[in-house]
Amino acid sequence: MKTYSQLFWNLLIALFFVSVAWFGWLTWNLRTQVAELKAKPDITVGTDQRLQATVDELENRLKERNAFVFESRSNPLELSRVVISKNIMMDDKNFLAALEKKPRLSCIISGETPRAIIRLRNKNHVVSAGDRFEGFQVADIGKDQVRLSGNGQSITLRVEAATKDLAKRLSQGNFDF
Repeated sequence: MKTYSQLFWNLLIALFFVSVAWFGWLTWNLRTQVAELKAKPDITVGTDQRLQATVDELENRLKERNAFVFESRSNPLELSRVVISKNIMMDDKNFLAALEKKPRLSCIISGETPRAIIRLRNKNHVVSAGDRFEGFQVADIGKDQVRLSGNGQSITLRVEAATKDLAKRLSQGNFDF
């Protein structure tokens, strides 16, 4: 048992000296490469004129772009002003309803407390007098009309067919919904 233990420790010590020699040689090699690079006089850092001119030009372009102010009169993500194909989209009820910006009265439900279904921005709102939805307040629900108030104005809605009226306005080039 003693010989195996002694052999193990001898191998461990030999491995230690080999690793020290290996890392010493790597350090010496790296040091000589650094010394050779320092000895070369033609290497300069940070004085490339073409690179400096390119960086200056790119910085000037960035300053010009940051100084530019872009304003749009309408929402650039609004797709209602896109050219619409009459054959493809005029019969699509969901597409036409999504284009509407003004509320549209779908129906009136009469009873003790009359209710109305008002469609706006592709959503149906079931409301009664005094309710609020999307910035509007229901002022009154009559037999064939609903009065809304909002944004300092009063709007009277009557039941209308959405797709035919909207398709007609679109075909005439009227995109103000």
